[in-house]
Amino acid sequence: MKRTLWKLLAVSTTLSVLGSLLWAQPPRLQLGQRNPDSQPPITVATEEEKNQKIAEGWKDPWLVFYVTGNQSGYLEPCGCTGLANQKGGINRKDTLLTSLNNRGWQVLAVDAGDQVRRDGTQSEIKFNWSAQALRQMGYVASTCGVKDLLLSDNILVSILDENGNNNLFVSANVSMLPDQDLKYKVVTVQGPDKKPRKIGITAVLGEESLKAQGQTKQDFYSVAPAIPALQEVAEKLRAEECDYQILIANASLDETKKIVQAVAGFQLVITTGGFGEPTYRPEVLPGTSSEIIQVGTKGMYAGIVGLFEDPTQSTRYQRIALSSQFEDSPRMLELFEKYQDELRNKSDENFAALGLRPATHPTGNEFVGTSKCGECHTTAHAIWEKTPHAHATESIVHPPERSMARHFDPECISCHVTGWNPQKYRPYKSGYQTLEGSIDLHGNGCENCHGPGSEHVRAEEDASADKKQLEELRTAMRLTLSNAQDKCLECHDIDNSPDFHKEGAFDKFWEQVKHIGKD
Repeated sequence: MKRTLWKLLAVSTTLSVLGSLLWAQPPRLQLGQRNPDSQPPITVATEEEKNQKIAEGWKDPWLVFYVTGNQSGYLEPCGCTGLANQKGGINRKDTLLTSLNNRGWQVLAVDAGDQVRRDGTQSEIKFNWSAQALRQMGYVASTCGVKDLLLSDNILVSILDENGNNNLFVSANVSMLPDQDLKYKVVTVQGPDKKPRKIGITAVLGEESLKAQGQTKQDFYSVAPAIPALQEVAEKLRAEECDYQILIANASLDETKKIVQAVAGFQLVITTGGFGEPTYRPEVLPGTSSEIIQVGTKGMYAGIVGLFEDPTQSTRYQRIALSSQFEDSPRMLELFEKYQDELRNKSDENFAALGLRPATHPTGNEFVGTSKCGECHTTAHAIWEKTPHAHATESIVHPPERSMARHFDPECISCHVTGWNPQKYRPYKSGYQTLEGSIDLHGNGCENCHGPGSEHVRAEEDASADKKQLEELRTAMRLTLSNAQDKCLECHDIDNSPDFHKEGAFDKFWEQVKHIGKD
């Protein structure tokens, strides 16, 4: 991820369109980049983002579009850094949407896709519940993104409602169920003159994005060239005599712009492209009238676009951080609990039902447990016991801010127990399996950093062990300080530990856990 300053997007449009958007725009930072003024990374909500004024000065919009996307598997913020500090989650998304509906406005909610970020059974479960959440919140349209298509054909079940119909997922160029493919949608609303207005909605999956993800397997779906497919749908929308047209572009920002320049007629374009945070303003490309709105990353933001009768200021836009300003939606909490229940039911027997079969550790060794390490490394073990690492498992069994335990969720377990791959969310052979059966592997133990110690222990307990081999095994278990930070970052990433990414943070945190030369 490049760490360069965000580039301010040039907005080429008239002052009448931008009249409502002329507030100061701070410098843009890429995801994970350190602010020169030592501000937190963008995953942490600022005080301003915790106290936003929503649609301030918006007087009587005749229609409001509620725009989200790029959830990327984040049904809720991780929470390791404190839920009050983090952004995103379907709970807050629903609360904001409900508050807009409660103003008496006509609101159409549209999502740009990419509900998940990886393949596997857990992601399929997550996609299913995400689709249910969108329907429950009353979204009128969404689409399947590149990462959603990484899933197996179980995704087909998720896009259908309880009556076996697809009334939500649209795409001009992706075909999954020929009899249920929804190329576009026309929604009728009440216009400012009390007469019906037609809103046309379609979506397109970027071909460049598909290739960039290495998507060559297309067993249950097909993807047509984006621009010709969209041109065909655009013609049908014109035949429908739509008063306003929306394009969802699940594509990079560059490809979105190419599509917009090739296919005219969409007043609003919603793109999954961009560099992290959505921009404060729409972008209008020269020679077009399409306003391009970015959705940002990890479901941390929503956008609202208001349509007004005032000809001098016909549209207004605001990006909104889904911060702790918005209380959790009770109905989304209930849905999330059902998702967790499904994970719990499938993970009872060593996670095999989730498709997680233990892999051999790259060293070929097995895990022996932290207590075994402590038999010899008494001082280091005593230091470890006083660190949060020792209580990592307990913190997901009894979360300090949540009522639902997480010790059956692979995405949480991977950094809160010993013997899992923290980047691939899967167990190693002899690693943690169950809460009751893997007590010696509770916590983020010695072997997560130093590697599994079976061969080291075997040699140390063998009185006849070769001294040279003994020393080689001891050396192999050492983690040098120069490599320690990279090892820490496997779990202390930008989502879970944003403070860890500040300048000098490693030195500060290392003081709390260091045990160099002990024992």
